[in-house]
Amino acid sequence: MSFVLGNIKCENGKKEKGYWNIEKTRYHIPITVICGKKEGKTVVISSGVHSCEYVGIQAAIETAQELSPENISGTVVILHPVNYTGFFKRLPAVIPEDNKNLNRVFPGDKDGTLSEKIAYNFSKYLYPNIDFFFDLHGGDVQENVTPFVYFSGSADEEIKKISIEAAKSLSLPYRVKSSSVNGVYSSAAMQGVPSLLVERGGRGLWSKEEVGAYKEDILRLLTHFNILENNFSFSDMTQAEINNSKYLESRHNGFWYPAFEAGDTFKKGAFLGEIKDCFGNILETYKAEFDGIILYETISLAIAIDDPLIAYGEI
Repeated sequence: MSFVLGNIKCENGKKEKGYWNIEKTRYHIPITVICGKKEGKTVVISSGVHSCEYVGIQAAIETAQELSPENISGTVVILHPVNYTGFFKRLPAVIPEDNKNLNRVFPGDKDGTLSEKIAYNFSKYLYPNIDFFFDLHGGDVQENVTPFVYFSGSADEEIKKISIEAAKSLSLPYRVKSSSVNGVYSSAAMQGVPSLLVERGGRGLWSKEEVGAYKEDILRLLTHFNILENNFSFSDMTQAEINNSKYLESRHNGFWYPAFEAGDTFKKGAFLGEIKDCFGNILETYKAEFDGIILYETISLAIAIDDPLIAYGEI
C-alpha cells in the first residue's frame, strides 16, 4: 500500500512531508502523508483554502505532527495550508497570483489562471484516489462564524448519505445543506467523493481552545472511518440539520452595521442590519425571512458591492 500524488510518494508504514508541486506552475502546497501499517480508507484533511482562516490551518499542522503510521489503518493526507502564498501576505479569501477565490473555480482548468490550475490538479489527481475529503474553514479576517458543518445537497444520494453520517460524528451543533457545486469540498462530492466543510473561528484570530475543538473533530472523523481505533471518550452532541439557508450580499459600497453576532437566533421579520453611506444615510436595511440563526457574518465596517453580509439558516 502506498500513496502517490504528483511528486509526493509515501510507502506503507511511513510518514512523508514535503511540497506537492502543482502541474504547469511554480506553485506548491505543503503536505504531510501518513500511510498506516494496516489497510484502510484514504482521507484528505485540507486547510487554508482561505489563507487567513487560522484555526483550521493550525489544527491541520498539529495533527500532521501528531499522527503516526503505527496508530492508523489506511492513509491520511493533510494539506497545510492550500493557499500558501496568500498566508504570508495575510490576504483573505483569494489566491494572490490571480486574485481569485479558489473556493469558486472548481473543477478548474489545466490551461487557466493559477487558481484554476490548482483546482484542476485537485480534480484530476487528488479526488480520484481518495475516499473522503474534509475541508477545514472558519471566519476570515473580516468574518465570524458559529461552529457548523456543510454537506453537499447536490451530490448523489449515496455520497450525501455517507457525508451526513460522517457529519453526525462531529462535535458541531448544526449540519447545513449546501447547494454549492464549484467549491473545493462540493466539487469533490460532485465527483463522487463524500466530503464535508467545517467552519470554526474567525476575525483573523486563533486560540488553543478552538484548535483543540478542531483536532477533536479530526479524531472523531478518523475514528468514524476506522482509521483510528475508538480509544477516545467523546461526549455526545445533538446536531440539528438546516436545509434552508439565506445568503445576503451587498449591493453597495458602504458602511455595514449588523444587528446580531454569529450564533445568535432571531424571529421572522427581525432587523438583521443595515448599510449606510459615509454621511450616515441608510442605503439598505435587511430583515429576516424566517426564524433562524446567524451562521456567519461580515464584521468589518467597510463593505463593498457583492461582499457577503450574513448567512443564516432556518431553525
